[in-house]
Amino acid sequence: MEQFLVWGMVASGLFFGWTIGSHYTGATMGMAYGSGVIKRPIVACLLIAFFVILGATFESHNVVKTVGTGIIRGEDMTPLGAMCMMFTAALVTAANTWFKWPVSTSQLACFSVVGSALGMGAPIFWETTITLLFITWIGTPILAAALGYILTKLTDVVMRNCSANGTKCLEWGLLAGCCYAAYTLGANNTGNAVGVFYGLKLMAPMKAGFIGGIVMAIGALTWGKPTLEKVGKGIVQLDLNMGVGAKLGQSLTAHLAASLGYPTSMNQALIGGVFGAGSARGMKTLNRKALGEIVFSWFFTPFLAGVVSFLLYKLMSTLLGVH
Repeated sequence: MEQFLVWGMVASGLFFGWTIGSHYTGATMGMAYGSGVIKRPIVACLLIAFFVILGATFESHNVVKTVGTGIIRGEDMTPLGAMCMMFTAALVTAANTWFKWPVSTSQLACFSVVGSALGMGAPIFWETTITLLFITWIGTPILAAALGYILTKLTDVVMRNCSANGTKCLEWGLLAGCCYAAYTLGANNTGNAVGVFYGLKLMAPMKAGFIGGIVMAIGALTWGKPTLEKVGKGIVQLDLNMGVGAKLGQSLTAHLAASLGYPTSMNQALIGGVFGAGSARGMKTLNRKALGEIVFSWFFTPFLAGVVSFLLYKLMSTLLGVH
């Protein structure tokens, strides 16, 4: 039975990684696609796949450790609990992707771990890891907005007297910023899906990150277009200067969080960066209806993930007679 649960947990984690990859195409390449720098969705998804694997392999280890052993102790992690955590997070992420609602998979993953941990009766590190995660999540859009504002102002100054060649360079700069965002996605979000592999001592952090990066890349290539279209064409309305400022604000903020081991929301960082870039021009740059859908999903889906994870663990534990 334990071996069956281990395989179920691995499948659930890989499923979650696949949904993460498909969900974040808009948050990484949406600006380049929406502005016309990238013409075809498949090109955007191929770039995401390549840079996600790099970020996941070389810089996801801190987040892998946080999700695997930082919210609850590694010795309290069980195959059944880990399977319920990942399966819940994957289902909720897939549902949001289906409805084209960007959501924080980092918050989903962490609340799924909390839900199953409560079902298991395992001690949770509320005063340390959970507190620092909440500080990170609150600070993410604020820091991204500040950076988006500053970087847009700087870009305006640099590009003020530039020719058409300068505009072409700016397009390449936006593309580079989006590739950096995809790299950051691998570093920041891979651990959400494969951290439990490390928590159960199935593999080392780097190997777990590489495997997670592969399935995220597959997710971007197979189901990434809907969210790419939603974010690229339906939410943000930016010129190239603002796009560079907003994208770098998002990526720098999320990369900092990942390097500290506290996974944050790429979508919330994006919204903060866009708001800051717009504020630098005194403009309203967000589609309010689309933004309202996102804000609702931010609050509802983590709560839903925690409740579903708790109930799923209790149900499976009762039916299978294991903990």
